[in-house]
Amino acid sequence: MTHIDRFLDSTRLNLAYWAYVKKVAHKLGSDGCTGGTQFFRDACLEHDIHYRTKRFLTGVSIDKDTADYIFRRRMQQKSIFRKFSPMSWWRWVGVRTIIGRLAWEGKL
Repeated sequence: MTHIDRFLDSTRLNLAYWAYVKKVAHKLGSDGCTGGTQFFRDACLEHDIHYRTKRFLTGVSIDKDTADYIFRRRMQQKSIFRKFSPMSWWRWVGVRTIIGRLAWEGKL
């Protein structure tokens, strides 16, 4: 298990962590799951924070690949299908496109 996976496991059900995600996302003006349903909204908020700040909430730097991995894994953690969640894979493919790259670079 990687340190990222340990972090994901340790924060998955941490209510204080998710309250902080919502607070920071609100300050950044995040709309959650842009252009999509609000399923897995918390994962979308966390992903928006990563994209806009290029950091974890702890202040540690994050790269796009890691931000996108965390986004997919968060949805899988919440889904009854876990790693086989179709929506997690569709949304992950979506952020891996040129549109996702432009969003990461702040050009959208």
